[in-house]
Amino acid sequence: MGEDPALRGPLAASVRIGFVMLYAAVGVLALGWACGNVREVPPESRAVVLRFGGVSRVQQAGLLLAWPAPIEQVRLLPAPDRQIADPIEAQESGFLSDETDVQFAPNDDVIHLQGERDRNNAAYLLTGDGNAVRLDATLFYTITDPAAYLLAEDRLRPALRRAYLASAVALAASRGLDDFLVARPDAADGDAADAAAVARLASRRQALRGDLVAEINRRLARLRDQGGDFGVTVARVDMVAVLPPVAKAAFDAVLTAAQLAGQGAAAARTDAARITQEADREHDRLVAEATAAAEERIRTAGTDIAPVDALQSQVTPANRASLLGQAYQAEIGKILRQAGDVTAVDMRGGQTLVLPGPAGAAP
Repeated sequence: MGEDPALRGPLAASVRIGFVMLYAAVGVLALGWACGNVREVPPESRAVVLRFGGVSRVQQAGLLLAWPAPIEQVRLLPAPDRQIADPIEAQESGFLSDETDVQFAPNDDVIHLQGERDRNNAAYLLTGDGNAVRLDATLFYTITDPAAYLLAEDRLRPALRRAYLASAVALAASRGLDDFLVARPDAADGDAADAAAVARLASRRQALRGDLVAEINRRLARLRDQGGDFGVTVARVDMVAVLPPVAKAAFDAVLTAAQLAGQGAAAARTDAARITQEADREHDRLVAEATAAAEERIRTAGTDIAPVDALQSQVTPANRASLLGQAYQAEIGKILRQAGDVTAVDMRGGQTLVLPGPAGAAP
């Protein structure tokens, strides 16, 4: 039987070409579908292969070979050493509380209920010394179990927030305000003991973050033991402590007063040092002048007694009277020359001499 001539015409050739192109397109699509999950995992990531919704395996960085979807699905997760940031936002109610945010003037039209105060102050924590502080924190966690992380991914952030808040409340209740921020900057005044105390407070503030991380991980481990594994571990916490605006204004006033007092004390110490230096200089000057005057008087006295010393070196029992007489004759002339009027009386004579005394003297 012969071939139909119509099958060898231009129309038949066009149909055959169309079917060939269709088969080629279907083949390309099939090849693309088959190689859809053949990919390269970046070095900072790892791949979790899900087979029919369940975790099949975990592939580290490198070439990944997996069945095409919907048989297997691939999720890229951060590498084990990569930290993921999760900021913890404080609860905001939009209401200004008169205990922590603003002070209202007394008004009969404003009624405050204790329940509303507690709700609007929920963002603040009560420290062990009775102060209030708000903690703005950012958690950084790593994925330790990708399978558990994928199963609990939707519930991870609320769970981390609850673990953080519970840990922060427990730590705040056992610590003072100085463990969170520099509440008393005037504690150090240069004394060695105060400097050591400030250093201890700084180390306690640094250790507070580590204690908070340990407490959060302890709570996550307890959930893991109870079957609520989230597959993450908190690596660090970046925390900023904030005082209530009312308290902050008071602390700022105290800080300003402390700084002014410190400036006054520094000025007083400067004045005291200057006065001490001036007193030391005056003391040295007086001592030097007194020493010089004393040395001069000693030299003058030595010069005055030099003849007496020379005379004493010549005195003997035989010539004592003659030497004393000579010395008397030599010195009496100098004394008499300095006198304006001299009356001589012979004490060995028998005459009585009456000398006039000063006017008004008793007889």
